Amino acid sequence: MEKFYNFKNRQIHYLEINKNFKKNVLLIHGFTSEIGYLEEVYKLFENEYNIYAIDLPTHGQSEIANELMNMESFRDLVIDFVTNKNLHNLTLVGHSMGGGVSATVSPYLEKYLDKVILLAPMNRTMLKYNYKWPLFFPRNLEDYKKLIPVLFYNPEPILTNVETLKQVEKKFSDENTHKRLDVIYDWGYKMPEEHNQIIVDEGIKNCPVPLALINGDHDGIVDVELCNDHYLKLNKKTKHYVIKNSGHSMWFENPVDFKAAILDFINS
Repeated sequence: MEKFYNFKNRQIHYLEINKNFKKNVLLIHGFTSEIGYLEEVYKLFENEYNIYAIDLPTHGQSEIANELMNMESFRDLVIDFVTNKNLHNLTLVGHSMGGGVSATVSPYLEKYLDKVILLAPMNRTMLKYNYKWPLFFPRNLEDYKKLIPVLFYNPEPILTNVETLKQVEKKFSDENTHKRLDVIYDWGYKMPEEHNQIIVDEGIKNCPVPLALINGDHDGIVDVELCNDHYLKLNKKTKHYVIKNSGHSMWFENPVDFKAAILDFINS
């Protein structure tokens, strides 16, 4: 069931599928993304976990909130949500920017957390690819077409899908889309700043529970070896997985190996 949650007088959209299981999972999406993008991920938990997911401020169906577009507010939102919902036995799953947020909140949620799973998470090793960062601010279909090869091992199924391209073009033709993007992109330009990297590093270092790092081997903004080394240097408890023949959203391109990695970690 999709609901709204009030945080600092802003309406935050979230998903709740509560089947009264003992375990909970909370998913945090990436930059410019939304809950629905992670559907195939949260389905992997549906037989044993109550499922929760948040649209971060200005993303998805959450209210546009310029004042909440920073790592500290994202962190405080997740902490507030978990504590108010009393989500014990919690596995926290974050993708990309949401992975950075998930790492950042983990030291504050020790009494709630069981495990943390980070999917191609935001971290300072991505700064190696800063020259690609301008591609992450598309405003039209042509911009979108330039971004997809960076994110996917095999971009052709997307770039040749007429229906998908029509939907993308329709989205960019909506002025409300650009009102959101104005605010999201303003934050995005600030995301690589050093103080944000420090916040994420501290979260990785002080994560109090088992930590999984899952990357695709053909992610255009992740040097897998460099990323693995960085995490292990900060937190020796990190268990890292590399999903072959996949990019930044590895569950789309290699769902079999991705599922195996998730199950291996949550059952270990």
